[in-house]
Amino acid sequence: MPRKPTKPSADAQSLTHKTIAADISEFRKRGGRIEVLGNTPLRSQSPTAFRSKPEERKPPTPVRRRAAR
Repeated sequence: MPRKPTKPSADAQSLTHKTIAADISEFRKRGGRIEVLGNTPLRSQSPTAFRSKPEERKPPTPVRRRAAR
């Protein structure tokens, strides 16, 4: 059975841009530091379609045939 949406409380409605900005400035005045997260470059090259380099390819594994019994 799906849940019914709840009505926002008075506390949730009181958060505005101004109150959040005031809270952050007060936090910084008290010596608080905010760590800003972002995109961490994990690759040295930008992502592209997969392209293998011919000089780095392994030769195909030879198929071994079983001897007839």
